[in-house]
Amino acid sequence: MSEQRRPYRSRRPWLEFTFLTPDGLRVDVNLVADTGCPFDFILCPELYDLLVRADLGIVPKTNFGDLPAGLVRMYMPEVGFVESARALRSDLVGAVLEREHPTFVGMVGLPILRLGEYGGNATDFWFRYPPPTPIAP
Repeated sequence: MSEQRRPYRSRRPWLEFTFLTPDGLRVDVNLVADTGCPFDFILCPELYDLLVRADLGIVPKTNFGDLPAGLVRMYMPEVGFVESARALRSDLVGAVLEREHPTFVGMVGLPILRLGEYGGNATDFWFRYPPPTPIAP
């Protein structure tokens, strides 16, 4: 099992994710972990434009307005994430998060966090993948 444990930044939980660009370059980024976000990822425009492999159209009426969606490639073989996911592009989310901490370039939402086990305490946020296997009674 692999685990990321991160101290909060600007009172926000965050994780490091690695993606592949369409030409195969690895990109490591810091994303705010938002359990209230119903989307895989919401990314700042620059990162979205760098990573998107295929256009998936517009997602209407999100909390941030109508947002373009595209397919991105997670590439974290050490934790078992080598798969495609949907990302949305938002100027507003990118700007707000960057003001909170200069390394934040987007957020990871509940659909991705639910692939593993996540949690936090007063000082840290963690994510484990794969989640521990429960012991049968």
